[in-house]
Amino acid sequence: MAAILARRGMLPPRSIEPRSSAIAVTIQSPSCARFIGSTFKPTLPAGAWDSHMHIIDTTRYPLPENAKPASHQATVRQALANAEHLALPNMVLVQLSNYGNDNSWVLDVLSELGPARSRGVVAFDPDTIGSRTLLQWHELGVRGVRLNLRSSNSVLSKVEIQTALRKYADKLRPMKTWSIGLYADMDVLDHVQPLISELQVKVVLEHFGSPTRLPLNPADQPGWNALKTMMGDPRVYVKISAPYLFSKDLDFADLESLAKALFDMRNGNGVVFGSDWPHTKSPGYDATLFRDKVVEWCGGDQVLLEKLFLRNAQNLWDVE
Repeated sequence: MAAILARRGMLPPRSIEPRSSAIAVTIQSPSCARFIGSTFKPTLPAGAWDSHMHIIDTTRYPLPENAKPASHQATVRQALANAEHLALPNMVLVQLSNYGNDNSWVLDVLSELGPARSRGVVAFDPDTIGSRTLLQWHELGVRGVRLNLRSSNSVLSKVEIQTALRKYADKLRPMKTWSIGLYADMDVLDHVQPLISELQVKVVLEHFGSPTRLPLNPADQPGWNALKTMMGDPRVYVKISAPYLFSKDLDFADLESLAKALFDMRNGNGVVFGSDWPHTKSPGYDATLFRDKVVEWCGGDQVLLEKLFLRNAQNLWDVE
């Protein structure tokens, strides 16, 4: 595993005035195209959370040497505007693979936004990270580490995956409230599921658990049975996020059965919503359409809606 880069932020933190949370949002543009907002009027819980978003500001935070170039820029102020647009005032900042183990932007933005409205998920080498560093990050609002096997195109054996998970869990267990965020194809869960009880930490599966087979029928997905078993553990969560990575329908209708199957698991207590802003795989996309589609899939169940956008996120990210 790569050693942690030493560089911190390029500019000093600056304070940003928090914006009041919206309860209802109206989007003006009528269309089912992914790049135009919807006209649906969902009522979201006040203080709702976006559990998966990024910042890409290469002026303030240059990419490491040999890093994959950023497709576009997304600053803190743009992120705040997007949060207001989506009526999701609270956000979880997730480290991008482009930055490797340099978490400068995550830590600085956490300092700017404050723990009342933000949490962070970082990347680090479990062989070299120190407990003092983790405690410092915890105070800023970090609550997880990301193990990204998909963006890096890493192909690890069963033994390598399980070894990595054990190493991360050993580091996180003393932190008590941290999670391992896993971005890997769903079929990899066959290697992960046997370890869940042993790890004794929260595990978060990104982007619907990352299905790999079309059509998106849950029962036909390699790794689906492992996912179902994992979701029986109250420490396991799935992010309802990044639909454009898998869906072939403009309105994401082909994801409905998968989403509802995840909603049904553990009485809706294991799912959180994420916008995946700024949508590096689909520039120009407007997440209001997906947000509203998810609300529609809740079928008027206000309790489920509150779990998906608020309560589960508070439990997962250790929000008082």
